[in-house]
Amino acid sequence: MKPQTLLLATALLLGASSAGLPVAANQTQAAPLLLAQSRAPQRTYMTPQRDPNQIAVDITDAEFRVYGIMQRSYGNFYTLTTRGVQITYNRDTGNVLVVNSMTGTEFYNYTFTEAGRTPSTPARTAAAPSATPRTNLSQIADNQIAAYITEGEFVFDGMLYRTSGNSFIGEDGRVRVMYDKGTSRMVIINVVTGTEFYNYTYSMANEGSL
Repeated sequence: MKPQTLLLATALLLGASSAGLPVAANQTQAAPLLLAQSRAPQRTYMTPQRDPNQIAVDITDAEFRVYGIMQRSYGNFYTLTTRGVQITYNRDTGNVLVVNSMTGTEFYNYTFTEAGRTPSTPARTAAAPSATPRTNLSQIADNQIAAYITEGEFVFDGMLYRTSGNSFIGEDGRVRVMYDKGTSRMVIINVVTGTEFYNYTYSMANEGSL
């Protein structure tokens, strides 16, 4: 057999053998995120730790479960991000907000009262008496803004999540806060009746707060 013919036959044989080899599966694909099962989870456990800046949390609803240690971000505001889920807990009002940490999609938004602890008085539902409340906004992530808005008895202390473009929205079960970062327009309404409380301009480029 000629050398050229022998080399060609060897190459064909090796190609046929390698074609039958199995291909390793992709092991890096993340497990799918379980979706919430109902409007409020079946069980919520919270246990304050020795460190006053930490609260252990365990939220379960059918196949949905997320748990870990929440860290105080500011005031009585605690957060935890794990397995693609973010938990935000306002210990003053008892509001628990559970969202997809990547998209901001809301899974749960409900009130939880720790044993031996009474949430503070909720924000009023009457029309606000002035046009501009004291406002503090802090960008803590590309899709998140921490908001603290207060005027008289009115208090909103929570997170705003990007919905599209420069629009951010957050609520605590009583009021909904809508902020357009592009136009600096802030609108706050009663989440149940739609009554407008505030409609004013606030620029995050300003130093300090209004």
